[in-house]
Amino acid sequence: MIAVRRREGRWRSRIQTWGVRARVTIAASTMLAVILALGSLALLGLVNQALLANLDSAAATRASDIASLIGTGPLPSSLPAQGDENSLIQVIDFTNMVVSASANISGEPSILANPPAVRGDTTLDIASLPVGSSSFPFRVTAHPVMLASGPGWIYVATSLSQVEAATTSLTWMLAAALPTLIALVGVTVFLSAGRSLKPIEDIRRQAESIGSDVSKRVPVPPSHDEVSRLAVTMNQMLDQLQASAQKQKRFVGDASHELRSPLATLRAQVEISLVEADKVNAMETLARVQLQALRMSDLIEDLLFLARADESGHRPVREQVDLDEVVLSEVRRLEAAGGVAVHLERLDGVRMLGSARDLARMLRNIGDNALRHTRTSVLVTLESDADRAVISIANDGPPIPDADQQRIFDRFTRLDDARSRQPGDGGSGLGLAIAQEIATFHGGSITVTSAAAPSPRTEFIISLPLGPRAVSEVPA
Repeated sequence: MIAVRRREGRWRSRIQTWGVRARVTIAASTMLAVILALGSLALLGLVNQALLANLDSAAATRASDIASLIGTGPLPSSLPAQGDENSLIQVIDFTNMVVSASANISGEPSILANPPAVRGDTTLDIASLPVGSSSFPFRVTAHPVMLASGPGWIYVATSLSQVEAATTSLTWMLAAALPTLIALVGVTVFLSAGRSLKPIEDIRRQAESIGSDVSKRVPVPPSHDEVSRLAVTMNQMLDQLQASAQKQKRFVGDASHELRSPLATLRAQVEISLVEADKVNAMETLARVQLQALRMSDLIEDLLFLARADESGHRPVREQVDLDEVVLSEVRRLEAAGGVAVHLERLDGVRMLGSARDLARMLRNIGDNALRHTRTSVLVTLESDADRAVISIANDGPPIPDADQQRIFDRFTRLDDARSRQPGDGGSGLGLAIAQEIATFHGGSITVTSAAAPSPRTEFIISLPLGPRAVSEVPA
């Protein structure tokens, strides 16, 4: 048993190493062979039954003719037979003695040792009859008849040699034709499978040659079938990989540039302090170093946040968050920053599923952007309905050009410093990108509208889906 299982395992392993083309051909040929074999057996059976039915019909007709002859007068001792020894006729009385018979069985005893037990038309097969040199079985039809001496039987026996000869010939024909047909179908399937798999092989070769050059694309066959859709999907995947690679390359370049600037400043300040130690105010130098270190620390934190988001999709902790408290905390932080007026126009009580830390960071980035570019005031609102919460942070700073309203959410995008209240403090260009990432993680989005008339106004609108908890409105 173990040896049989091992052989089966080896065969499975060997078959799995064959190509798809060979496996499809073998499967199709095997299936066809089984179907044809079953069909051939069914055909032989039907042909045999049809031939026997014809013999039975002819025998029944002959028996009826003899019965009609009995009804017209006494029977002759020799009955006319149809053909040679293939057709035999006997008339038997109630003692199972032969009353009359065809010439080809004249003088022989009764075909059946005992008549049928039930008087009625009966058909049965016997192995052989002592007639000529025939060794073929016979099919006997027994027909009850009333003789002058009493009840009797008419036996019509027909040789089955022609039936066996016909079925044997058909068997040899099928045995010769079926392997040829299976071979032709196998060759056809093999060639057709190779032709069908050629586009896949072309795609594989092209994919193998792509390597690290994701600008190449696999060929798309014009068939508009599964293979074509596979090629289109692979090209779409390559498009995404190329875009990701370009984005990563640009990200690395921008990150290197952004980190180089504070590092260069730190180095310069330290070198000046070392060279002119007696002329440099140590506290001022340390304050400037601290400022650059904080700037670099914030930049590194932003870069790590985006790197983790790109790598794992940034799955924030899902908890019940009081969004109104997060908004109120951000408003107080902006008020403490000073310099401009901060107005909380409306505050709805909102609870949602999300990460309080990330939502606070999103509001801080947008709030810092508004504080950096506003002229006199920042307006904050939080409104909600049954499904969503909408946060608006608006400022009256210079409008953002239409062409830049989507671009500002790209990483390391900084517009003209002329929009800032404090030129030279344009940030790293990552704040809005991180805010958009956080909104996306929570199933929401951030849009911006900006106009110069009737008065300058730039508004960031944050739309976030709510959790299952109810929302109630409270006064601001």
